[in-house]
Amino acid sequence: MYQLRSPDAALTRYIEHYWFVRSDAATPFDLTVKVFVDARADLILNFGVPYRRTVLGGGTESIGHSNLDAQRLQPIEITQQGHVVLAGVRFRAGGLAPFVRQSLHEWTDRIVPLDEAFSEELEHSLRDREVNDQARLLDTYFLTRLRITPPIETFFESMTKLEDGAVRVDQLGVAIRRVDRLFRAHLGITPKTYIRVLRFQRALRRLMQHPGVTLGQVALECGYSDQAHFVREHRRFAGGVPTAQVGYFPATAPTDFSPNLVQFIQDATTP
Repeated sequence: MYQLRSPDAALTRYIEHYWFVRSDAATPFDLTVKVFVDARADLILNFGVPYRRTVLGGGTESIGHSNLDAQRLQPIEITQQGHVVLAGVRFRAGGLAPFVRQSLHEWTDRIVPLDEAFSEELEHSLRDREVNDQARLLDTYFLTRLRITPPIETFFESMTKLEDGAVRVDQLGVAIRRVDRLFRAHLGITPKTYIRVLRFQRALRRLMQHPGVTLGQVALECGYSDQAHFVREHRRFAGGVPTAQVGYFPATAPTDFSPNLVQFIQDATTP
């Protein structure tokens, strides 16, 4: 069973939700979920069997430990078979930064061990707890770690302006080199890469909502130079050619499991 819990109100700017997956030990199930590039990170606390993480078009590894799946520039597929017991934290774009002291570009495209990103004590405190208890413990943990510095505030202000699409990077009112440093430190990627991800997510949303739309239309509406440009970017961030997308997981996956079926970055501004 897949369940969501909302974080404390003070955390909602940074954390979208907590998610939990539990299968009955007597009734194991198979899990498959695809995660496209979306400028977000996930904390995965694994209390069950190991899962396989495959970079689409790349390698596969088996992961049995809890970890931070940090900023991704590669699409991945997660598969897990057997007794599945997971708790997770879905961070918003940029939402990881207020809880860590690390410059995040060093974690981009990395699977970061729990004790490097946070603390193994977090895993121990959640083990064998009910979902509501786990959510409360996660609130307590992240409220304690929350730290907003002036550079983080400047980063969030710049990120919001770019999401709104009202300005270019050179119109943010902050020196371009400083903006680059802020984004690398607090998001793990440059602002120009972030804009590419925003555009891809907007195009993906268009495909999902309107499966009859042509690729040329999507390319034009979403700001690609031409259809070929759109196809290249889609392959880069989704691992395949752009076709009508059902969601972040294959049609054969359990309909009640979708920890990465989340609102797109552009939800608030995309028509």
